[in-house]
Amino acid sequence: MKRFTFAIFFLFLVFPFSCGFLNIAHRGDNENGKYAEHSWVAYDRAVGAHVDYLELDLQKTADNILVVSHDENMSRVFGIDKNIKDYPYQKLNIYINQNNESMHSLEDVFRRYQNSNVKFMIEPKGDDDTKLLLQLIKKYQLEKRVLLESFSKESLLTCSRVSPQIPTTQLSGDYESISLPKYYANNFYSEKTANYLNAHQKGYLLWGVNTVDQMKQFVQPEAGVSGILTDFPIELATVLHANDAFKRYYESVSYPSNNISGDILLKNGRRVYADQVKLKENKLYYHAKPDLWINYSDLKNSNNSAPQAKTGKITLRKKTAIYTDPSFEKNSGRKLAANSAWNYFAVKKVAGKTAYNLGGSQWIRQ
Repeated sequence: MKRFTFAIFFLFLVFPFSCGFLNIAHRGDNENGKYAEHSWVAYDRAVGAHVDYLELDLQKTADNILVVSHDENMSRVFGIDKNIKDYPYQKLNIYINQNNESMHSLEDVFRRYQNSNVKFMIEPKGDDDTKLLLQLIKKYQLEKRVLLESFSKESLLTCSRVSPQIPTTQLSGDYESISLPKYYANNFYSEKTANYLNAHQKGYLLWGVNTVDQMKQFVQPEAGVSGILTDFPIELATVLHANDAFKRYYESVSYPSNNISGDILLKNGRRVYADQVKLKENKLYYHAKPDLWINYSDLKNSNNSAPQAKTGKITLRKKTAIYTDPSFEKNSGRKLAANSAWNYFAVKKVAGKTAYNLGGSQWIRQ
């Protein structure tokens, strides 16, 4: 009986900590829209804070280039009604987001962070995407720095069959049926789920954890959580730093620099090659040779003509038409009822009026 009790204690308490607690930057350190999701600044801030993983969403262009984007359409982030799958990459990367950046290819992401220590949690959308993804992972020798995720069990089986050395995560669904995946992830905590997964030596990840109180709740031995996907990974890094079980051994206000490889654009329009990034008192700095540290505030880092990520709820005063872009050039043919309430995810000023994005390529004005 004592031996059984010890085994249960080890599985529920010791096992999660022996694996460490994962700080996963959901679309980078975007801070719920303060920085554009899947942008260099969002990624660089996360890498500067020494997160464990950058979480990447993938789409595929018409010329089979994998790009990092949550949406299939560019309207919400870039303000242009174009489906990514319908255009070649060179036709898409001319558009700029709120942080004055274009859409990035996955290969550019791998190049930029190849010499850093950060890992990548990536969700391929289909078998073709998975094949291209695995080719890029092999090209950049990142097999030990990738965690693949999917809602599809079939996709996870394909990943495990082709590259069995790369761990996988099942997103939502029946946690009691997972076999090959190393992790299970969902967007709400369940003690029953945590107990089952720990007993079966599987990791339990939560996404959508964005407040400090929530983070503190789940960064506890008894919670049985293995990691968090958050829009605020620097906040999570601070919480982990203060937690004895998962303490990070660096100052929370001044992180050691981390290697990157890419250009930065100064306000005067000059491009400068940066080889390191660091955070100090929550401010981002880039190192350029021979020995110059450049503050992010000195970069050309904003674009007011692009939609600005912002969340809220709007109640419609009258029946309202839905358009596919914030310039209201194309009516979708659909209308929303008067007095109905809707969540919005981005805004843009157009001709003195505010356009509200309801997700994807859905825009209304009030």
